Amino acid sequence: MTENKGSSQPKKNGSNEKSDEKKNRNVKRTIIKIIGFMFIAFIVLLLLGILLFAYYAWKAPAFTESKLEDPIPAKIYDKNGDLVKTLDYGQRHEHVNLKDVPQGMKDAVLATEDNRFYDHGALDYKRLFGAVGKNLTGGFGAQGASTLTQQVVKDAFLSQQKSIGRKAQEAYLSYRLEQEYSKDEIFQDYLNKIYYSDGVTGIKAAAKYYFNKDLKDLNLAEEAYLAGLPQVPNNYNIYDHPKEAESRKDTVLYLMHMHKRISDKEYEKAKKIDLKANLVQRTDKERQNTTEEKDPELASYVNFVKSELMNNKHFKDENLGNVLQSGIKIYTNMDKDVQQTLQDKINNGSFYKNDDQQVGATILDSKTGGLVAISGGRNYKDVVDRNQATDAHPTGSSLKPFLAYGPAIENMHWATNHALQDESSYQVDGSTFRNYDTKSHGTVNIYDALRQSFNIPALKAWQQTKEHAGNDAPKKFASKVGLDYEGKIGPSEVLGGSSSEFSPTQLASAFAAIANGGTYNNAHSIQKVITHDGDTIEYDHTSHKAMKDSTAYMLAEMLKGTFKAYGSAYGHGVSGVNMGAKTGTGTYGAEIYSQYNLPDNAAKDVWINGFSPQYTMSVWMGFNKVKEYGTNSFVGHSEQEYPQYLFEDVMSDISSRDGKDFEKPSSVEGSDPDSLSVSGHPDNDTTNKSTHGDSDSSSSNSSNTNGSNGSSNSSNGSSQQQGTSSQQQSGNALTRLFSFNAIFNNKAS
Repeated sequence: MTENKGSSQPKKNGSNEKSDEKKNRNVKRTIIKIIGFMFIAFIVLLLLGILLFAYYAWKAPAFTESKLEDPIPAKIYDKNGDLVKTLDYGQRHEHVNLKDVPQGMKDAVLATEDNRFYDHGALDYKRLFGAVGKNLTGGFGAQGASTLTQQVVKDAFLSQQKSIGRKAQEAYLSYRLEQEYSKDEIFQDYLNKIYYSDGVTGIKAAAKYYFNKDLKDLNLAEEAYLAGLPQVPNNYNIYDHPKEAESRKDTVLYLMHMHKRISDKEYEKAKKIDLKANLVQRTDKERQNTTEEKDPELASYVNFVKSELMNNKHFKDENLGNVLQSGIKIYTNMDKDVQQTLQDKINNGSFYKNDDQQVGATILDSKTGGLVAISGGRNYKDVVDRNQATDAHPTGSSLKPFLAYGPAIENMHWATNHALQDESSYQVDGSTFRNYDTKSHGTVNIYDALRQSFNIPALKAWQQTKEHAGNDAPKKFASKVGLDYEGKIGPSEVLGGSSSEFSPTQLASAFAAIANGGTYNNAHSIQKVITHDGDTIEYDHTSHKAMKDSTAYMLAEMLKGTFKAYGSAYGHGVSGVNMGAKTGTGTYGAEIYSQYNLPDNAAKDVWINGFSPQYTMSVWMGFNKVKEYGTNSFVGHSEQEYPQYLFEDVMSDISSRDGKDFEKPSSVEGSDPDSLSVSGHPDNDTTNKSTHGDSDSSSSNSSNTNGSNGSSNSSNGSSQQQGTSSQQQSGNALTRLFSFNAIFNNKAS
């Protein structure tokens, strides 16, 4: 037994040795595999990085010489090609050649921004790796490594967006720049393009603005301050942050001393200099960098142009500020005289209850949809104020042509004397609606119902259209004229409540389609843009057939009746001008009326949307909020005509008065506005009755207890409606003063 055990021992040791050798070989193989995998992964990542860099470089903006030039303000031209506005915004800029920049100023900039600028290429790898180390230990963004070349590229070609893609493009374009331009040329470009706060661009203009000195006359402290200011210009602005400005000066002096660009003596002497000793004293007004005050009547139009400018794919991903300084020429549809007339009358007219009442107005070329004139409000200032002409407001009855009668004529071929039964009250979806005067007018034709803005016939027209043409027929009709709804359209929307909120610009485009035989053109200000390089950028706009020419003509003739006796804008027509219009009134919700004890006929929003073959004009007036006690936050019955007076005043000044009328298409039969019909589609349900109501449709006037602007959100279907008192109004002072027909002063809106 013992011998057997002993004899087996050597075999066991041999086996262990073989096992250890096998394990060592496996370990080596594993290590080799890992190294091999890492190497392959590195190669793959490197290739992917190269491909990604190549992709971003391919997507980089075009390397054009014009973008490297000094900022050139955009110019705006009117419809006749005449220059009307240079968008320099009070920009303070002067060009300087590098040879005229003192060495001290150069040293200050180089020490601060890129001390090795003349020694490295497009990128400073030594500084880059140092920054990476700082960012790893001190957190991302602890130190930057951008060279002067990179900063020029960023300002000239790229946005301020921070991303890997933008950094890759920055690197690519920096190499391009260094290949095609000398270091001196790049440095000169930097000194002329850099921003120094308060609208100051370029080192020469900065010296004049802050110290009223030529560059050669600056002392060392002033040079240091100007060199350090651009890094965070608004934070180091000496007028706003004098302590920070002094601290920044000292930092730059320290860097200049550290890089041996100034001596110990110069360093100590400069630190003691007070920047405020030679600082130009400026008031807040003097510091404002805007030229808006020179031509304030154009501010609203400029605001619209800027919003439209960047919608073109040519300027995708570009910064608006850079585009407006690229020397572009913007050719517009502006009529300068009309623009001036509109803003002047809005600023100086007596069409307002008080200073709290605002206004927005848009005038279009009826044929093209070109924006002729626009006003964003009283004494409007671009950027500072809301543009009330492009902001949405509750529309009141303005939408009845597009949600009720237009769809009925379009889809069911109603004649203008199609008969509808008016009622004193009418229930839809459990809510009760009434006319403004709470009366029934019996059997009415749609000609009278629309021009006098009765509520119940409009609701019935909407309902019947849905029944015969499909539930979405009114919604589709409105959408074709640019009036889009996200959800379903209910009775409140038809009468201008709930979600019926649109801007004067949108409504002007919609009504212009009626004036234009059914062709819709969205409001557009820009015809074309010519770049500094001479390239032409065309601007397209939406244009399509929105309704049949028969529908458009019949609506136009019906709405011309708005200016005739008993019409909602009677007394506000213009001699020699054939016009149609629809008025509208928006109210507050019942809760607001109760809270502030407002009168029943108090209105928040009042409109007129009028058109002629030449111009289409939409006017909104209203209040942005309810003030304490509500006193200054509504207009009463007599004041609801204010938009009509403005409309009349402007249209009388700008219209040709040539008597031109809307062209009658062959698809319409009949000669009288109240008896027109669609050719080949006789209407067997008509009436010859002429209705003269004293209504004044103030939105829906429903039994609503919640919501606003005439919306009907009543859950119990209560018919307990607070009646209005407009029929008791007998004295419209403005009508008696300005109209020959004071007896018709109780009008529909």
